[in-house]
Amino acid sequence: MKKNRVKTATAAKIVGVDRGFFIEKVRIGKYPGIYEKNGKRANVVVLATDLAQFLGRSMEEIDAAIVEIEGR
Repeated sequence: MKKNRVKTATAAKIVGVDRGFFIEKVRIGKYPGIYEKNGKRANVVVLATDLAQFLGRSMEEIDAAIVEIEGR
């Protein structure tokens, strides 16, 4: 995975909502991310920098949360 990208499930946990709810909010433009539709499959791309700016947190805090959630 690219360094700046965050998994959708991880981003949803950081924001504090369910994954499906997060995808829907990205689709309508309320949460940060890029919604890509390919046939019946939807793909959400969330960048760590956009997530940090949206939440008003530093990149170090976002990186620490990602490590805590994903264990990498």
